[in-house]
Amino acid sequence: MPERIRTTRRRFLKGVIAAGGLGALWPSRLYASYLAAQYGDIYRRLGVEPLINAAGTLTPLTNSVLVPEAREAMAEASRYFVPLIELQQAAGARIAELTGAEAAMITSGAAGAIMLATAACVTRGDEEKIRRLPDTSGMKNEVVIPSAHRIPFDHAARSVGVEFVEVDTAAELEAAIGPKTAMLCFVNIAESRGPIKREEFIKAAKRAEVPVFNDAAAELPPVENLSKFLKQGFDLVCFSGGKALRGPAASGILMGRRDLIESASLNNNPHPDTIGRAAKVGKEQIMAVLAALEAYVLRDHEEDQRSWRKFLARIAKSVEGIPTTGSEIFVPPGRGYPHLRLAWDVQRLGLSYEDCSEELMGGEPRIAVRVETEGIEIASINLNPGEDRIIGLRLSEVLRKAAAG
Repeated sequence: MPERIRTTRRRFLKGVIAAGGLGALWPSRLYASYLAAQYGDIYRRLGVEPLINAAGTLTPLTNSVLVPEAREAMAEASRYFVPLIELQQAAGARIAELTGAEAAMITSGAAGAIMLATAACVTRGDEEKIRRLPDTSGMKNEVVIPSAHRIPFDHAARSVGVEFVEVDTAAELEAAIGPKTAMLCFVNIAESRGPIKREEFIKAAKRAEVPVFNDAAAELPPVENLSKFLKQGFDLVCFSGGKALRGPAASGILMGRRDLIESASLNNNPHPDTIGRAAKVGKEQIMAVLAALEAYVLRDHEEDQRSWRKFLARIAKSVEGIPTTGSEIFVPPGRGYPHLRLAWDVQRLGLSYEDCSEELMGGEPRIAVRVETEGIEIASINLNPGEDRIIGLRLSEVLRKAAAG
């Protein structure tokens, strides 16, 4: 047991004894309070209260926590100097080896990967074009995308100086591809939102000999996705390094065709006068996300799924018997891990889903959940052992208080 945890436990138990002994708290609350006492002193010193992240791998909630392998790699990498381009190339070669890609590189988050993928397809390694970005006059500067796939993150592509051409049908897709088309963009999680399916999207790109990119930022698990999308025919694919991989939040992975990865690298830091110069990834982030990826491919992913479902089942059990309250464990489209949906009769309980979320965020420790029209949703992927107990206790308190009027 790490010394910090031992010290925290001693401090907490002394406080409990001073307050009247262990009998002052029933066992589950004792354990929950003990866990809460361990949260984030480094942030509290700044006046920022930490939270339990039951909302998922969201950037505003700092994505995830580093796996031990990533923390150790980051610390060791921070102690030495190394030629950055050599390190980028070596790390990319190792990622390609792990995933079966032709080539790969580490980026400043998935957004950085989107930007560099677009720049790669626009410039194709031409140094004069690279220096001119985001001025794309006279270049191929259109990106064809299904309208249902437009998301705020496509700003990263638009920062390169391209224009999006939106399509809604296969016929529109064929008609939209022309001499100015630099890239076709597919957002993996959005496939179910529109009529254009990946097979016809990829085929259209291949017929026109235009690179096709898949934004798969949050598409882990399953681990098979690391190679699946490239096998399907996408030329470039990106993943976040700070979500399911549990590497640094400011890291991502771009993989795919060797010529396009080389072009992306020329648009990237540390090359001066490039659009990617501001999207710096340091030696510490490179080694940490590589270590996280190596750990991820070796994980027992079936055990992860079992643990996540146990966490959610325990939370669901904590609210059993509360009037009008029901629960469902499910896997949302585009997510490879289970969620718990809790719903109740808002009118009868006098408690909206938004108000419940605010109460959870107003307690100690703070708990973040997702608020949807059908209820509140709890994502399992970021939960640590014991946090399910805390969430269950707090939810039970909030809902039973509302039910009591």
